Amino acid sequence: MTDKQLIETGKIINTHGVKGAVKIEVWSDDSKIFSSVKRFVIDGVEYEKESASIGGRFPIVKLKGIETPEDAAKYKEKVIYVYRQDIKVPKGKILICDMIGLDVIDINTNKKLGVLVDVLDYSPNKIYQIKDTKGKEVLLPEVKEFIKKIDDTGIYISPIEGFFDEI
Repeated sequence: MTDKQLIETGKIINTHGVKGAVKIEVWSDDSKIFSSVKRFVIDGVEYEKESASIGGRFPIVKLKGIETPEDAAKYKEKVIYVYRQDIKVPKGKILICDMIGLDVIDINTNKKLGVLVDVLDYSPNKIYQIKDTKGKEVLLPEVKEFIKKIDDTGIYISPIEGFFDEI
């Protein structure tokens, strides 16, 4: 598990309007995080949220201190973070950033198959990028037929035939 205080939540992809708002590509399952969180961090600097519009695919957020489109343009392609203590994680859920580095375990045999190195977000399913115990990359779709349980001890899967046979 990670003890990171800041959690990546997205990337500023453009400006919006004439008051310095920014458009954000969301890196979380729930874009509502941008309406509930009151402060964000960009390049190590904390910004208080003035407002957020979550209606479309990309949330629009207005941050205090960024007042013009020219100001906002300076933040294009910047990663936006939230403080861990500012978000509420539902009971039984785990953040993707906390999943990275967890062991991937065969739920039937309890055998370690590898380690999760990334979660790729390709609609309609996420793809788990796993490095198996021999260093080979395995891509596993996030579907209930394969991913059986995730907690802070590991990611328990029912392996796809042929994916982990050499281990």
